[in-house]
Amino acid sequence: MSDAAIPTQPSEADRKIGLYAGFFAYTFWGFFPLFLKFLGFADVREVLAQRVLWSVPAAAIAVLIMSGSLRVALRDLAAAFRPSMLLTLTASSCFIFVNWGLYVWLVLTDRVIESALAYFIAPLVAVAVGVLFFQEKITRPQVVAIALAAIGIVVQGFALGAPPWMALALCVTWSAYAIIRKRAPVPAAVGLLIETLALAPVCIGLLWWAAQSAPLSFTTGWDHATLLALSGPATALPLMAFAFAARRISFVTLGLLQFIAPSLQFMTGIAFGEPFTPLRAASFVLIWVGLAVFSWDTLRRARMNE
Repeated sequence: MSDAAIPTQPSEADRKIGLYAGFFAYTFWGFFPLFLKFLGFADVREVLAQRVLWSVPAAAIAVLIMSGSLRVALRDLAAAFRPSMLLTLTASSCFIFVNWGLYVWLVLTDRVIESALAYFIAPLVAVAVGVLFFQEKITRPQVVAIALAAIGIVVQGFALGAPPWMALALCVTWSAYAIIRKRAPVPAAVGLLIETLALAPVCIGLLWWAAQSAPLSFTTGWDHATLLALSGPATALPLMAFAFAARRISFVTLGLLQFIAPSLQFMTGIAFGEPFTPLRAASFVLIWVGLAVFSWDTLRRARMNE
């Protein structure tokens, strides 16, 4: 079944597939810093641009495979090119582009733990956005969770000597992308293809800019070229799995799965010997306690609504 055609209330089988897809996506993202470390030979601008450009053919192949036939693929693409849908996917592409750029920069500058911080606080930021901008109701445990995370971020700022602006920006851009993408009823692969096509001109400009200071790493050897080309499938696979899962499982389940990626990223940063002072540890403990309260409240309310 094409994921553009799933019913409003997915079947139990669809939800199970969505759960597997979400688990795969977040586990892949959790280990993704290990792959990016192999790209340390290249300029950050080239890594970002190559990552997007090589996602185009990866997404195009996925569209054909997941659609099952060329006719269905063309039908789905035509639907994605409707003005309203094209505008939605262009908006989501802007947020994911900034998110990817920040993430690549943080990993290649040995700040994986800071990137993990962003994805730990993302669920709590989503709640705060709902309250501030959409007048959503907030429970007392959620208030406690957000307060603990806020204190944790302040402590993290003292530990780093400055507010963790990059982590906060990473969190906001990902949250915005997730919200927009969940509201785009197109197949995961089609959505990614449109997003990366929209970003392609910008990425070509990035490659030109990077080439002004030094030869592109893609041209310096087959090993470098292969690794950079693999960044396309490595980007496309988990993102399509996420979009696939987001339309089949609840926000509650998706939110709980989200903790997989930053947990693995956090352990990666520790394994690479990034600074982890007692003050920084205290900030993470505050955030983890907040997340535990948040998760408990989320599961409690989900059971009450069953």
